[in-house]
Amino acid sequence: MIAVTLLFCSNGMQAQTTQTKQRERGAVVYDLPRMDDVIIKKDIPYQDIAGSPLRMDIYYPPDFDFQRKIPAVIIVLGYPDAAGKKLLGSEFKNYIQLVSWCKIIAASGMAAIAYESTNPEQDIISLSNYLKTNEDKLKIDNSKIGAYTCSAHTPTTISTILNGSNNIFKCAVVYYGFFLTNDFKYLPQIDTLSQNMGFKTPRLAEPSTWKKDVPIMVIRAGKDNVPYINQTLASFYEKALNQNLPITLINYPDGAHGFDAYNDNETSRQIIKNTIDFWKFNLNQ
Repeated sequence: MIAVTLLFCSNGMQAQTTQTKQRERGAVVYDLPRMDDVIIKKDIPYQDIAGSPLRMDIYYPPDFDFQRKIPAVIIVLGYPDAAGKKLLGSEFKNYIQLVSWCKIIAASGMAAIAYESTNPEQDIISLSNYLKTNEDKLKIDNSKIGAYTCSAHTPTTISTILNGSNNIFKCAVVYYGFFLTNDFKYLPQIDTLSQNMGFKTPRLAEPSTWKKDVPIMVIRAGKDNVPYINQTLASFYEKALNQNLPITLINYPDGAHGFDAYNDNETSRQIIKNTIDFWKFNLNQ
């Protein structure tokens, strides 16, 4: 049960400060004015699987007039929703931590997108293609799309971007994620975790082939107790530097897995603010 909780972007086991604000348990520990006033377009079908639609929710800034296109951040998944329902009780797009991230992004002036998934590697490509085809209708600027991912969602996201199948992302942010390269010695153990938990483990290609024009911010949780997660990050980071990738590392020494929801302190909030600034810089320049 501990492993189940930790491998998602949350856990309920970290001590919280006495300064915790009145927010729903599991929500991100960061507040912006008018977060509850964002405009949410729910359950937009983005692809059809054997007659059954997969849907997405788009969060827009408060008072958005739909007269212009704006940047967006996609919450990229590496688990199918069947795993989310089994382990969390809901689809990922309805999970409180990701919902609150979407509201923060929208209140910051960008759109945020959360979606359903049955096949994570294929679904993010299908979603990207749908956004491109419907750019005018959705008012999403497809030249300004960023990614958010975390934990065991990360292998799907980073392999999509660096292996070259990415056709939309201009930048990405990874919170406490797995980075799977073929030479990592603990891959059999991680594959066992994935089989038990339901997340996908696509491998990164050889570093010399990695796409090198997508800025990536990586947040390391120094007190992460998910097995092998920080070892994979360290191995990836060394390779990324050797390839001169545009990568930013923030090390949070006291951060736990899921710190953005459960380490309620000013350090967590500053990292979240830095994350928003990273998206804004890379999606608006």
